[in-house]
Amino acid sequence: MMGKGFFKWILLWGAVIIALPLEAQDYHSFKWNELPVRGLMMSVPAKQDIPLFCDFVRKALPKEGVNTLALRIEFWYQYASHPEVVEPNAISKEGLLQIVQACRDAKIRFIPMMNLLAHQSEQSEIGKLLKQYPQFDESPDYNPPVPWKNGGMFDFYSKCLCPAHPDLPKVLFPMMDELVDVCGADALHVGLDEAWIIGYDKCPRCGGRDKSAILAEYINLLHAHLKQKGCEMWMWSDRLIDGKTTNLLAWQASMNDTHRAIDYIPKDIVICDWKYESAPPTPAYFALKGFNVLASACAKTDVALAQLDQVLAGRKDGTRADFALPVADRMKGVFETMWINSKDFINAYYGKGEFTSGAKANADTFKALFKGIRDAAKR
Repeated sequence: MMGKGFFKWILLWGAVIIALPLEAQDYHSFKWNELPVRGLMMSVPAKQDIPLFCDFVRKALPKEGVNTLALRIEFWYQYASHPEVVEPNAISKEGLLQIVQACRDAKIRFIPMMNLLAHQSEQSEIGKLLKQYPQFDESPDYNPPVPWKNGGMFDFYSKCLCPAHPDLPKVLFPMMDELVDVCGADALHVGLDEAWIIGYDKCPRCGGRDKSAILAEYINLLHAHLKQKGCEMWMWSDRLIDGKTTNLLAWQASMNDTHRAIDYIPKDIVICDWKYESAPPTPAYFALKGFNVLASACAKTDVALAQLDQVLAGRKDGTRADFALPVADRMKGVFETMWINSKDFINAYYGKGEFTSGAKANADTFKALFKGIRDAAKR
């Protein structure tokens, strides 16, 4: 359940809307029921599944109304700049270009994705980046349990990079640039979610420092580099939300005091506000703070539709007067997510071949959400 203080905070911020600057768009012409961003996130397909993936992009996604596709690439791409960190069975440049071309054919914006802070390990396995560059490990003495056990929010979750290591940009920036350049992308999603190990006490660079300051400095570093390339930065929302005040706790928000970074980072970052179990009013929080925000659901249809209702209500209420329009217009749309095999999802979408129950829930939610978007546009 959300903390009462959080709702009071949202209401208080509502009073600040009248002090926000006017935007050029007139509220009478503002199309509140047409979402500018209708996004979907998918995992990079296996090499043999690229034709299936591209066919899905060309045929299914335009029919559903998707206009933005983010591909979770991470290190499953054959980077020329740093081949030492490439995962086994990574797709080639030619394979990635096939996906990019499919998006162009379907008139869908393509956004590559990377994890540039947490998720540097999965269960007991350390990821390739930290295997090759152990000096970037924020907590070299704090490692996954073997055998793996899920200790919940009070135990080990995943390894993190040290955001303050001076050599980290020398490795990350060339790979970021390579993805952006190969894809011809105008945005890059840098991840930054679920960073539980930040400001580790034993880190010679971060120990004892303000964790919000550490995170803000790193966000600003990544943003400045992408800005130089004329590239928009996307990131997840959770590290910028106080998990204690909101009672959203450790996954969907921050329990390690990183949330104050929100006041020290650029406002032109796109926030992907993932909420999978319920639909708290956090999209409004980011919009009021000055960010463009996308409500991000996963595999629960009721949650996805509740988030859509929030976005549409926020946009509609902004048509009452010009002073509210800037906030309403920051509620840009939705970004439906999945963390499953892309072939599994595609099979579930079509209802044929082999697929898991989780894939079916994801596909059903995707269909219901985008039907809701199409229905809203007819109002």
